[in-house]
Amino acid sequence: MKKFSGMLLSIIILFCTMSTVVTAQNTSQNLTDKNALKIADKASNHFWNALHGYTNQSCSQKTFNYKGTEYSYLCQEFNTKDKLVKYLTETFTNSAVEKGLTKYKYITYKGKLARPIGDGDSMLEWRKAKIKLVSQKLNVRSYKLIVPTVDGDTVNRTVTFYKSGSTWKVNQFDAVQ
Repeated sequence: MKKFSGMLLSIIILFCTMSTVVTAQNTSQNLTDKNALKIADKASNHFWNALHGYTNQSCSQKTFNYKGTEYSYLCQEFNTKDKLVKYLTETFTNSAVEKGLTKYKYITYKGKLARPIGDGDSMLEWRKAKIKLVSQKLNVRSYKLIVPTVDGDTVNRTVTFYKSGSTWKVNQFDAVQ
């Protein structure tokens, strides 16, 4: 009986120790202002890379006209919806990616992913932004950011982050444009 009681007590202590470790790990994954800025900056890069159709090296992007709109195919690294979605979900929620691809009129045409031709590039310096937490729930945080531009102005952005598993992600595709 003493052996059984000792073993039962050992199991209870082991269980309590393991649950304490799990709790400590989850607590350490809180979203800080510094991490929120890093995620917003990375998400901005992902946003612009998706619009340009490549990450590092441009390719010859063939253009075509579809229903009165000029489109351009994305480079090989993003030439399918699955490839682009996989890349974007590194920093955006699934919902943000789906809504973003619809809003920005990405289409699959002749088996390849394309988007309407447009120009633009980020003028925002996310790493230099001032940040303030404006709303906090268990797995949701909203921040107001004052982001400087390369020409000396500033813009206000509100960015909402959702915790997806153990990772914080931006919940609106163009919140970081």
